[in-house]
Amino acid sequence: MSKEFIKDNSQNDTRSDKLKLYSIGSVVLLALIILLVNFLFDKIFGKALTFDFSDTAQNSISQESIDYLNSLPEGTTIRVIGLFNRPDNVSNTKYQYIVPLLDDYVKESDGKVKVEYIDPNEHPSIIQELDPTNSFDLASNSENFVVSYNGKIRIIAPIDCYSYDQSYYFQTGNYMITGNNAEYTFTNTMYSLTQGFSGKAYIVTGLKEEGNTYIKLVLDGMSVETAELQSSDAFAIPDDCDLLILNGPNTDITEKMYVAMTDYISKGGKMLIAVDYSQNNVTEKYDRLNQLLNQMNVNADPLFIYENDPGYQRNGYASDSNVTVANAFASYSSDYALHCSNGRSISELSSDNSAITVIPALMTSDTAYALTLDQTGNPVDDGVYNSGTHYVAMYSGNESSGAEIFVFGTLNFTSDAYISAYGTNDSNVEFTRSCIRDLLNSAGNPTLGIATKTVDNFKIDTTKATTTSSTLVLIIFMMVIPILMIGVAVVVYTKRKNL
Repeated sequence: MSKEFIKDNSQNDTRSDKLKLYSIGSVVLLALIILLVNFLFDKIFGKALTFDFSDTAQNSISQESIDYLNSLPEGTTIRVIGLFNRPDNVSNTKYQYIVPLLDDYVKESDGKVKVEYIDPNEHPSIIQELDPTNSFDLASNSENFVVSYNGKIRIIAPIDCYSYDQSYYFQTGNYMITGNNAEYTFTNTMYSLTQGFSGKAYIVTGLKEEGNTYIKLVLDGMSVETAELQSSDAFAIPDDCDLLILNGPNTDITEKMYVAMTDYISKGGKMLIAVDYSQNNVTEKYDRLNQLLNQMNVNADPLFIYENDPGYQRNGYASDSNVTVANAFASYSSDYALHCSNGRSISELSSDNSAITVIPALMTSDTAYALTLDQTGNPVDDGVYNSGTHYVAMYSGNESSGAEIFVFGTLNFTSDAYISAYGTNDSNVEFTRSCIRDLLNSAGNPTLGIATKTVDNFKIDTTKATTTSSTLVLIIFMMVIPILMIGVAVVVYTKRKNL
């Protein structure tokens, strides 16, 4: 009896050992299968298994950017270098919508875009490598990005990637972000570098203008290099000036500036001038500026545009209205009606010079007034110039000299306040870009239509998932679920072991 008991117990132990080995082997095999499947899924499906839960896909590039990257020939290498160490956590920083987006460029470019983070303080040679002639003063541009292609570079500051509330900034000195232009800025910078577009624009400063940050952003996106030209007694226009811009001067140009600009125009210069009619300049007659414009048969009148047609008014305001694009410039914008505020009448002068052609570009309804205002900005008695169609933008070209100008009677096409509020993809800005292309004779130099992405504010909304949340999803699917399945297998083994 005792021998049989021992024999049976031995058989049970052998069976238990086999079950133990089988269970352990099953658990190990299951774990290997799970890891292999996760690896293959990531390699095969790539982005299909990557989720961007950020507001309006902040961390993903759009199809327009993907199509551009796919169009680049094999072997193309675009380097994007952050002149700093990559942050461990970008939440609530100026890089929060930039660093994750750059990761997506790498993922979508099939090796054509490489992103690096190199701190010049730790690796000083990077400055000499990127800018051997020190043309861009990279030592003073740490914490910015450099886009490099075939020896040419462009600098992108984080603030260039955002639209922000101008009024709030001037009041507090802090940025309140209203739009995300990161993809627009990076894609168009890459596009302009790879296409070889170029140009040099000088923006005149020192005339009580409000600022030129956003017109520079527009020009940068077109690969037009910008520089400021300060008003002074030694004012002179450099020989490499392809385009001269006066953006919202609230005081007249000086005699020295008038002489220099007259010489510039006589030699075939190109100019973009924008001046509105507001309380900042209601008493300014712009005598010298008009003397300059008169050489091209154009005048910036001291008359305020008052729109009577309710169909043209915006929100019922006569001073904030739509203007229509003239047929000659219909291709300059995807919208027929554009936005004008504080409009100044721009008129054509009669002339016997047949070489000069003046073409209206933007016009009011046929019932608008042009008013004369007093120093407080109110209409003077009997100050209605006339009722009819008025113009708030004109083009003038001189066939003999080659000079060309666009004159705007509103700042809604070039000002920081407007572009920051409506974004770089706004129809007005689209029209401005077309004018600049025309002036630079670079009709083949378009920018890609990357839309501004809206954001509530500079801080991430914690109710919306971002890069951190996407990482959490990855951890759950790649680690937590497999560990749970292994745990279940262990429990099953334990239960079977005691049977």
